[in-house]
Amino acid sequence: MINDDQQIKMMILFTLRSAGCPLPSVTIAQILNECGIGQIGTSGELYDLEEKGHVSLITDDDTEYAVLQKTGTEIVTALGRDLSPTLREKIILATAREVAKLRKDLGVSASCREKPDGGFDVLFSLTDEGSPLMELTMYAPTKAQADIMISAFKDDPYRVYRDIITSLSKCDN
Repeated sequence: MINDDQQIKMMILFTLRSAGCPLPSVTIAQILNECGIGQIGTSGELYDLEEKGHVSLITDDDTEYAVLQKTGTEIVTALGRDLSPTLREKIILATAREVAKLRKDLGVSASCREKPDGGFDVLFSLTDEGSPLMELTMYAPTKAQADIMISAFKDDPYRVYRDIITSLSKCDN
């Protein structure tokens, strides 16, 4: 069982970076449990990462989500290779599996409509079991630009969602 506090923190940061989106704290604990880290160790180190500003914890609908912040990304980029290749692979696989479970109920929608005065409104939405997570309308000057925006959103809607959540969750210290 791993009990090195710094390694556990790095594993948490690596998990969040691997996910590419905010994760429920309980999901992070499940992923790290597969790597030999207990719930208490994960929770304590996650709160320490929040205290240092590397992760933000946001509660939504009684679920606590961890959001990787800029300094956390910088740390995991610089030091992530300190984790063994076997451990990194285990985290990546467990994270992919858990993220797939979380995303299976999300609905993705993107469309465009021509504006009477020219250009296009491009509409994006994400839903979770019918409840809206995000609704966004943007302007595109041409149909070609609207199609490019729709294609990029459909390729990775969670990146767009994550980037918006991250931008709106930043705390200037």
